[in-house]
Amino acid sequence: MKRIITCFILLTISVSAHAQATFKAGWNNYQTGMIIHEYTYNYTFTDSVRLFLTDSSIIYATADSMVTEAICYHIRDNAVYKSVNFFNSKKQALKTEEYKDDNLQQANEWRYDDKGRKIFQSEDNKLNGNNYKKNYDYATDKKTGETIVTETAYYNGKIEFYTKSYYDKNSQKIKEVRLNDNNKDIIHIENYTYGENGKVKERSVYFPEFKVTKKFQEHEGDLLPKCFRSMPMGTNEKINIHTRISFVKRFMTRMQPVIFDKDCDEFEYKFNNGTNCEIFVSSTKVNNVKKLIFRLKDKV
Repeated sequence: MKRIITCFILLTISVSAHAQATFKAGWNNYQTGMIIHEYTYNYTFTDSVRLFLTDSSIIYATADSMVTEAICYHIRDNAVYKSVNFFNSKKQALKTEEYKDDNLQQANEWRYDDKGRKIFQSEDNKLNGNNYKKNYDYATDKKTGETIVTETAYYNGKIEFYTKSYYDKNSQKIKEVRLNDNNKDIIHIENYTYGENGKVKERSVYFPEFKVTKKFQEHEGDLLPKCFRSMPMGTNEKINIHTRISFVKRFMTRMQPVIFDKDCDEFEYKFNNGTNCEIFVSSTKVNNVKKLIFRLKDKV
């Protein structure tokens, strides 16, 4: 769900961030190795760049980035929202905890096999008591070489449905078969066709109960690969929290030829200065939403 949240950045937190030696995540305290400031803006171009702050957070991370805690203060309900994340050595998510003030709202968990494949995930909603779990099993079709991933989904401890997903040798999902809770009756069979940019161009869904096939065109699959790129920031200018607004405006003005490419009505660009700064610029056809995420990393 997309929502516009007016966030107020506590200047005292930003200023004293470098002095915070530890942060609390879950029941434990961790040594702060890095602080990440993240700001999300909607933007427009008129005579100049106009930025509208919609969300912001400060993220504390250990030196190995295996534990992080993101904090955001929302004026709308006068509450502090925290997200605690735990990762393994491969940077795969192991656990997340979502808090409103100090009250745990939701906990998610993941497990992986020795090949790094996801074999389990769960979502535990502390507000309504609902629990969702999924187990994953892997097999290889000897004739086609395709990988078959079988997902078993549970809702509050009871099996809800099964899903078999088929991936080609390039790990691209080509087919999905959804079965009901008896693992026999097929609910639907979905096939995927991809565009040159690697995104789904068409979905073909067959419903056995009605013996009907429906096709759905996906606009993203027709977009050009150049509309989804990672690029260097192209400047040696030093960036800090206090100068971020002027820097972003100059940066966006300089990048207008890329951002206003007539071939890309939808786009997603990532810019990186190779050290401590990332900028994500995107636009969607739906409601013409234009978003910019500015992320600055400070080592402690």
